[in-house]
Parts: sequence; structure tokens; C-alpha cells
Amino acid sequence: MILNRIKKYLIFVKSGVQTSIAYRALVFFFIIGGLVEIVLMGLLWWAIYNFSPEPEIGGLKFPQMLMYVILSSAIAEWTYSETFNSIAHDIRDGMIGMRLMKPVNYRAQLCFTTIGNFLGKTVLFALPVLTAGTLVAVFGFGLDGIEWYNLLLFLPAVFFALLLEDTIAFLFGQLTFKTQMPFGLNMLKGILVGFLSGAFVPLALFPEWAQTVLAYTPFPSITSTPVLIFLGRLSGIEILKAFGIAVGWIVILNIIAQLWYKATVRHVVVFGG
Repeated sequence: MILNRIKKYLIFVKSGVQTSIAYRALVFFFIIGGLVEIVLMGLLWWAIYNFSPEPEIGGLKFPQMLMYVILSSAIAEWTYSETFNSIAHDIRDGMIGMRLMKPVNYRAQLCFTTIGNFLGKTVLFALPVLTAGTLVAVFGFGLDGIEWYNLLLFLPAVFFALLLEDTIAFLFGQLTFKTQMPFGLNMLKGILVGFLSGAFVPLALFPEWAQTVLAYTPFPSITSTPVLIFLGRLSGIEILKAFGIAVGWIVILNIIAQLWYKATVRHVVVFGG
């Protein structure tokens, strides 16, 4: 029965993949924007390392920091969820009533569409960028320590990051029902998640107390954990612990999101038939 319920949502996965393929120009600009960000951040960290008396910053040498920049930028684009924008557009265009009347769960519809987008971007964006970035870091700057099993463990870590990103986007999307300020909320979400996940600055540079607190939040699982797994900076026990925390937060946040969603839609008034 559960499989039958999931099966009807696979059409949204297909739709997400088709959307990613259809808007190839958008993916192209994602790649260009990502490359510009990587180059600028790489030059910034190069200058910092060049004037630093220590060869390591936050336990990372420059080749590792460069790979950190490449991975964090790629993951941000790869796991970006359109769920918040979809909710905002549905509310703004008056389509939310029609969405809620369909015989499918609105939350599940958005989530499976996000998964489809993710699969499409894996082929069109993630694989080319990560392959090229890794080759540059390894052969151009002497990066070492990357093992095949780290690459395999990196994939589920990124998928957990996607689910967390999508759930947080859905939670913030609920606020648009009352605030009607989608642009500001989306900016707030991006800054909050980017900073606390280690996308802007590695969490190793945070104070120790902040690292301890953040380790038990969902944010490191969105960027820091996948990157450190890729770089081989986490042991097997640490990876299992990180995966457990990620899965736990996915369950907790989805329960909160579902309860909040039920309370929110009671205030939606639909006119017409």
C-alpha cells in the first residue's frame, strides 16, 4: 500500500527531471555563476593563505580549502530547493486553492518535484562541475586523501542535505501565508542556512562552543558534513553519527512541517468552485 502511494508521486519526480532538462540555459547560467563564485572565493582564500604564517587554517591546507570552496558552491546549487518559490508563486498567483484541492499531498508533491530537479541537475550540473573541480584541485594544486569510498559515502550525504534543504524551505514557505514577504524570507533562509551550514565559512573556524552546538543541529548536514566526507576528514564512526543526526532531523522537521502545514491551510479561503 505504501508503494502504491509513493508510485503516484513518481510523476512529480519525472516532472522535476524534465523541468531541469527543459531549462538547460538556466543550468548553464548556474554553472557560470558557480564558476565565478568558486574563482572569486578561491582567490580570496589564496590571498589569506599567502599572508598567513601557518600552512593550515581550520585544519585545512590550501588545496583542501580550495576543494571545500568548490564542493560547497556546487552543493548549494545542486541541492537548492524550489519549494519555497513554488509556495510563494502559488500564493501570489492565487493557485494555492487549486493545489490544495488536488487528490495529492501538497508537501509530497513539492518534495518529489525537488528530487526530480536534483536528479536532473546531477547529470547536467553536479557531475561536470565536481569532476572538473576535483581534477583541478588534484592535478593543479596537489590535493590528496580522496578515496573511492569517500565518494560513495558523499552521495547519500548530499541526498540527506537535499531533504533537509527542502524541508527547511517548506517550513519557511509556511510563513508566506501570513507575512506575504517571500523575497525577504527567502533571503533570510539563504543567509541563515548558508552561514550555519558552513557554506560561507568552514565550521572549523567557528568558536569551539559554536561547533559543539551546531554539531547537533541539522545545518552541518547541509554543507559541512558532505564536504568533509568527500575530503576524507571524518572517520567511519563520525560519518555514521552524522548520518544518524541528519536522518533524525529529517524526521523531526517533517513532523513539525506537517503539523504546521495542517494549522496553516485552515486559514486558506478558496473562492469559486
